[in-house]
Amino acid sequence: MPSLKHLLRESAKSSTPIISVVAGNGQIAKLSIASGADLIIALNAGLYRHMGYGSLTSFLPFTNANDQTEQLLRQHILPHTQSIPVVAGVFASDPTRPLKTRLDMLKQLGIEGITNWPAIGFTDGSFRSHLEAEGMGIASEVEMLQQAKKMGLVTFGFALSAEDAHAFAKSGVDALILNVGLTFELEDTIEKRNQLQLSITKGKDMLSHAYKSGNKPFSLVYGGAITEPEDFAEFLEQVPINGYAGGSAFERFPITEAIDTRVGNFKDVVLYNRGKSRLSKFGPLIGSSQAMKDLFKLIQKIAPYDVNVCIDGESGTGKELVATQIHALSPRKKNPFITVNCGAIPDTLVESEFFGYEKGAFTGAIFQKPGKFELADKGTLFLDEIADLSLHAQAALLRVIQQGEVVRLGGQKPISVDVRILCASNQNLEKLVYENKFRVDLYFRLSAVVIKIPPLRNRKNDIPLLVANQLNKLSLKFDKKLLGTTTDFMNRLKGYSWPGNVRELEQVITRHAIIEEKPILEGNPALLADIKPPHHTTPFDRSQVARDALADAGQNKTKAASALGISRKTLYQWLNSDSL
Repeated sequence: MPSLKHLLRESAKSSTPIISVVAGNGQIAKLSIASGADLIIALNAGLYRHMGYGSLTSFLPFTNANDQTEQLLRQHILPHTQSIPVVAGVFASDPTRPLKTRLDMLKQLGIEGITNWPAIGFTDGSFRSHLEAEGMGIASEVEMLQQAKKMGLVTFGFALSAEDAHAFAKSGVDALILNVGLTFELEDTIEKRNQLQLSITKGKDMLSHAYKSGNKPFSLVYGGAITEPEDFAEFLEQVPINGYAGGSAFERFPITEAIDTRVGNFKDVVLYNRGKSRLSKFGPLIGSSQAMKDLFKLIQKIAPYDVNVCIDGESGTGKELVATQIHALSPRKKNPFITVNCGAIPDTLVESEFFGYEKGAFTGAIFQKPGKFELADKGTLFLDEIADLSLHAQAALLRVIQQGEVVRLGGQKPISVDVRILCASNQNLEKLVYENKFRVDLYFRLSAVVIKIPPLRNRKNDIPLLVANQLNKLSLKFDKKLLGTTTDFMNRLKGYSWPGNVRELEQVITRHAIIEEKPILEGNPALLADIKPPHHTTPFDRSQVARDALADAGQNKTKAASALGISRKTLYQWLNSDSL
């Protein structure tokens, strides 16, 4: 078995992330190891999760946390972990046994790593102040980890804030476990994305503070909105960490299938910040056509300037991806990126969604809730489908843009907010303004710059790149080898008009990836009934498609015709069709 120090050293050079499992019983430890986990972490929280309670239950004064962890190790974890390193949680301020005695015992059991658990960072307020005053705060955890390191143990600082991360990194820990928030199952996809963005923002902040110490310890992310391999992949694209530590994310029913599949899927995620080919990617956007190159240049030009941007494009073209990339290239990139689907907000709930509410503001308001503007403070707020807002909602939005402050429902105190607004619509906002369906003053506030996204039918040479990217994602999601498509299938994809744009293309590829058995998708005819060349293509469309293909081919007509799957003669006809 390679030592834990060797594992961390080699993994820091690899493009494969470390996957560690916080195991609450022997079955989970055994299955995790069989599924390819690199590391087992033993925390007394695992015992409570195994009994059906949340991890925070481990902070209640039922019994000695260190004794519980020892029991978990002896009876459940260690009998199954002869081939894999184990890290144990130690509560630094245990008065029942000298710390050195506890650490010596863990070393004798074969434990190679130590982390501070239960972590004092979970407490706050006056209780935290009293603990710090009694010498039971973060300083005691730092001291415990330093002593463990002197004894030859590998140390993991379990951090819940940027300040904790800095303190542990400065003290010289070997690794950090960055807790980016509590884990919840969210059905609402937009809320899930917002929570993931908040986790990413927190992770960036914690890592930035850690690096300011002058040290760059190995780092694992823990908790937050990361419950799926795709979440982990997105986190890795934006935060340069080395791996993942999970407990509840792996403990799904049925246990055997869940752990076997999910650990493997998390292992398949590639560390994007080390040596990954990028498929002509510009952040989350993909394309090598001239239309997309022009779009990329425009995004690069406007992203650094703190102006509001209106993104115009048909449904499915990737308006949110454009907004994400603008945020990622802006000075606000270290702060939250929050999305609001304006079309999904009933008119009666606009104020509570945008501005939040105080406890007791209305029936059912049992706690205080910040609005989307507060969540996006110092960052970016993306208002999708903004044309769906009623005139009443538009007035409320205009007011906060003009004043730079919000007042929660049921509250009295104005709260200053500093937010850059990106908005998107698949409707023509100028036309809506002319029809008095959209406020002209709001339109000008939102559209300092307007970006138009080309539809997929005008950049069909990007289809192979989009298909390859989707197959990469599906290989990870479905744990299935997917290598490409046949030439015939690709030609049929290129010949379709794609009214649903990239979203429709991704759905078609997903459908075939699920049903077909081979790694090279052939395009099952039974599934392609709706993928046919359009019967009526307007002269303008044909001419535009031909010109774009010609530009992408460097004005080589033979290559352009081949890319479109047509003859040179037909290409000439398409080029001249606008004068017919």
